[in-house]
Amino acid sequence: MTLRLRIGAVLGVFVAVTGVFVLALLWAYGVLVPRLVGGTIVFLQHGAVELDLVRLPVSWLTALVLIVGFLAAQTYYGYQRVLAGTHGSAGDEDHAVARTVRRLAMRTDIPEPAVRVVADETASCYTVGRLTDATIVVTTGLIDRLDADELEAVLAHEIAHVANRDVTLMTITTLFLETADRAYHAARLARRALAEPRELSDGGRIALYWFLPLVALTYVFVAPLLWVFPAVADWATRTLSRSREFAADAAAARITGNPMALASALVTLSETTGTPETDLRTAKTRALCIVPTDPVTGADTSSLPRIGRPTTDARRRERVTSWLEAATPPGPVDDGSATHPPVDDRVRRLSEMAAERRGRA
Repeated sequence: MTLRLRIGAVLGVFVAVTGVFVLALLWAYGVLVPRLVGGTIVFLQHGAVELDLVRLPVSWLTALVLIVGFLAAQTYYGYQRVLAGTHGSAGDEDHAVARTVRRLAMRTDIPEPAVRVVADETASCYTVGRLTDATIVVTTGLIDRLDADELEAVLAHEIAHVANRDVTLMTITTLFLETADRAYHAARLARRALAEPRELSDGGRIALYWFLPLVALTYVFVAPLLWVFPAVADWATRTLSRSREFAADAAAARITGNPMALASALVTLSETTGTPETDLRTAKTRALCIVPTDPVTGADTSSLPRIGRPTTDARRRERVTSWLEAATPPGPVDDGSATHPPVDDRVRRLSEMAAERRGRA
């Protein structure tokens, strides 16, 4: 299946799941809970009750408007949510990273994304977007660890995400995964109050004090409706993320004409960041990054580290080959739960592309 078809399929699933999520919340709190409470009162008074649960509390047109509004809010808020802690500074368009992005954007014939260079030692790079807007965030730690060709290759990888039009969908899906997970977590407040009462937030304690019956009903009747949404959203995020990484790697190699530069950059990032200890399914926004790390936010900097001089292709091949064969221990079994393909698979594909290019030269 091509990337466009896969993105289209995931988008269709995502829109459908979003619609069902909104309808489930409307039905749960507009029909199910009120009918159960009212039906219980009637049953206690009269000994019989007739419940009409197969309906919505609003018209289908209103429900459609709410679903569209929810999707629109996801598109807007998802972009702002990830970039909320990152602050721009004057002169961003004049530094070396921005000039490289501008050149790559012109080469791929796409609107130039905004660039933010964050002062942080973590080697990280990610892109968020909404419709025609996109922002590439790069850390000074990344610039400090890569040479000029490797940095260009990583930026080309991010440009490829913008050109493939998957960056907006990834921004939205990662936020929906977070929203669905939080909704399910909130619905299980009663269980957490019994199992881990000391771990409750102030808001959770207030909800228990003032709305205990509603909290109990939510756990018993609403939580079972919501448990499936985080799982489906997680699947959609992982499926799209893993597919788009391979596609962006290949596109970056074509844009720069130097697959080995991206391969050696991935090796450096893998050695720098290591394997995350937490389950990637609990770190929703890691899917946005070039390798699975937490997106770094903070104040932009106008003082960039010096970009290293490119190394020779022979040195890159030697390093990458050594890393693939012996320098790194075997990674964990790829069970499909990670947001990214294994780095060694990505590096091996890029090495094969480089070998094909040398064979045609």
